[in-house]
Amino acid sequence: MTLAGLSEIAAARVRLDDRELDLIDRARHDGATWAEIARALGLGSRQAAEQRRQRLVAARRGRLAALDPAASPDVPALRAAVADLHRWIETDRSWDGCFPRAALTRRTCALALDAPAGPLYALAAHLADDLAGAGRRLPAPVRDAARRITAALSTEH
Repeated sequence: MTLAGLSEIAAARVRLDDRELDLIDRARHDGATWAEIARALGLGSRQAAEQRRQRLVAARRGRLAALDPAASPDVPALRAAVADLHRWIETDRSWDGCFPRAALTRRTCALALDAPAGPLYALAAHLADDLAGAGRRLPAPVRDAARRITAALSTEH
């Protein structure tokens, strides 16, 4: 029982780190300064807050890369584009009202984050279709992530 509890703690830490990164990104998107974020996190300086975010991003990328050890070289690019899209969706409080399939896109993107390579491609294809249907109503960073997803799915590179 003790070992199972320990592994649960490790998984909880990963979820907590992901939540912290999402909240930092949301705060920055909403206009919070790095100094304000540092105070909220109990850190001594804005530089410490920026460095904390960088460590969280690197840890997330490492976890995602570990899912793709023998996959095509396109998988990390696709996974990074999906992760960027997810970050933007999570920071946009009005996302679900952006277009008719926005809520479904949010859920699909969340599932794609930790999916193995095969399902990742299938989920990313759904994301690309849904985002293409939304058109120019999307924020520029979301359109950029959508372009990167489409490019990574393309067989013409």
